[in-house]
Amino acid sequence: MSKRGEDLPFQDDEEDPWDHAVPVHIRIGPPRVRPHVVPMAGRAAPLSRDDFVTSFLVVWQPSPSPPAHWVELLRDAPFGTQAVRAREVHWNGKHLSIELVNEADVEAYFLEMPRWVEYANAEFLRGEHAPAVDALQEARRRARELENRLRR
Repeated sequence: MSKRGEDLPFQDDEEDPWDHAVPVHIRIGPPRVRPHVVPMAGRAAPLSRDDFVTSFLVVWQPSPSPPAHWVELLRDAPFGTQAVRAREVHWNGKHLSIELVNEADVEAYFLEMPRWVEYANAEFLRGEHAPAVDALQEARRRARELENRLRR
């Protein structure tokens, strides 16, 4: 255990030997695609099959579960098209997903996702994203909030 408490004031720029990057390599398999069918707005019964709109929920499960910063790197991938952007992909803590209406868009996201994953893996390894660094940043945020509460 560190003896930082003995040498106040604290220094936020201290480096510890345990602040090293941990290699992360996230993989994804093929997506699951589920249809979502809803009636068009303003349509009244009786409804025909033409009175419904179909969209497709496209879901990828990364393995292992990626850190939050990795997900942001994936969503910030600087390539794609005007219609196919990594920024549109959602993360719920377990799955990456997007809901699309056109089958061609589903296929386009299917083709781009592996490239976005490769990009996020490479960028994550390049940066300072060690678990200890992430934990320290969170602890600093909580310490600031605590100090602010104590000043009131």
